[in-house]
Amino acid sequence: MIDVICDIDGVLYRGDVAVPGAANGLRSLNHAGARITYVTNNSTRSPTRAASKIEAVMGVATDVSQVITSSMAAISMLTLDDHPAMVVGESGVIDALAEAGVAMTNDPGEARSVVVGMDKRITYDVIASASAAIRSGARFLATNTDATFPTPTGFLPGAGSLIAAIATASGREPEVAGKPHQAIRDLIRSRGVEEAWVVGDRIETDIALATAEPLWRSILVLTGVSTIDDDISSADHVLADFESAVALVLSGPPHE
Repeated sequence: MIDVICDIDGVLYRGDVAVPGAANGLRSLNHAGARITYVTNNSTRSPTRAASKIEAVMGVATDVSQVITSSMAAISMLTLDDHPAMVVGESGVIDALAEAGVAMTNDPGEARSVVVGMDKRITYDVIASASAAIRSGARFLATNTDATFPTPTGFLPGAGSLIAAIATASGREPEVAGKPHQAIRDLIRSRGVEEAWVVGDRIETDIALATAEPLWRSILVLTGVSTIDDDISSADHVLADFESAVALVLSGPPHE
């Protein structure tokens, strides 16, 4: 079986706009019987919402079981000693914590952990509360540290920019759950993924994810964050887009 670990934002679509040819690529993989695991650092959507958006934008049937998010990876790092958690993030983080039975609090004095993801409604007071909890000893977990987020009109600040503010104010650096870190790699492998292609648009997350695993090979596509002007030497292959990546994937196994 062909295993493909596929990033979403910047690879399949930007915002609500599909990358040209990406839907054809997905249909080709499905026709070939490939197993696609969508792995995203975007913490704002639950796996259900992420799968629904892929279907809506790409027109390709997608099951929630195919999706792994950085929120899921962060939850896998929590222990009972980390309850209750203070959450800085949107519904993707909050819903995932609630579904996992993690108690939550807004009180810095009660929080045993602080879980931070992307939050477009973040305020000064939220940063202050999260920083206070961390300074008081709460565990500091970041879903991901992506500095930017690709959209059809350019880049917006990503979760990493918010996390940097909390890290500066608290004097502590976070443990990171998402790509390319151990927690999310463990989740991927728990799905039975061994030898695989990794397709992504960001050197420091997607390509680094593949580099960390001996049986994973990377394809950088130039439709998202990283460009040909960056240091792309760590990528096994650099191609224009996802449709081109699929053509390479279907030509043979990663180590052939």
